[in-house]
Amino acid sequence: MSPSAKVTSVEALDAFKASLVVYLEKASRILDEVNADVARTRIWLQTDRQLHWKGLARQRTKDLAQAEQELLTARLSDLPEAIKIRRLSVNKAKLALQEAENGLARVKQWLRQYETRVEAHAKVVSQLRHMLAHDMSKALSFLEAAATALAAYAEIPLHDPADATKTAAAPGEIVEPGGGKR
Repeated sequence: MSPSAKVTSVEALDAFKASLVVYLEKASRILDEVNADVARTRIWLQTDRQLHWKGLARQRTKDLAQAEQELLTARLSDLPEAIKIRRLSVNKAKLALQEAENGLARVKQWLRQYETRVEAHAKVVSQLRHMLAHDMSKALSFLEAAATALAAYAEIPLHDPADATKTAAAPGEIVEPGGGKR
């Protein structure tokens, strides 16, 4: 005689399937947020930051030209104290321009390296998203089929725990499909 299967809880499969559905929804939402953050960051670098530093460099170039013009005027008027103050102004304007140019250079460098540093990792997120969408849907179908098969084997109606105790086999008995016991 073949050994019997002891089906004790088809509901456990249903509960696991429900938990898996909740997990998949949460994970999908988080992965979508990561993809959106990656795209937003790239757009932020390309538009906001690049425009910010370009505008700042343009303004600071004008400020430097103004400071140099004022220094030239002070030199022509031959006022030593005014020359000293204007030189400090020119040096300050040069440092400010240097800061803006460095900021723009950093943004351009990040844009060049963005694909290898960030988007390469984002591809892994996309692969995980694909796996969750396709492979886990197959897993859910498998769990549903397994629960249906086990319920039919044990003659337990799906999703009705009250009826499960009525048709459960006694220890040592084998319940055959169709309701007969051996």
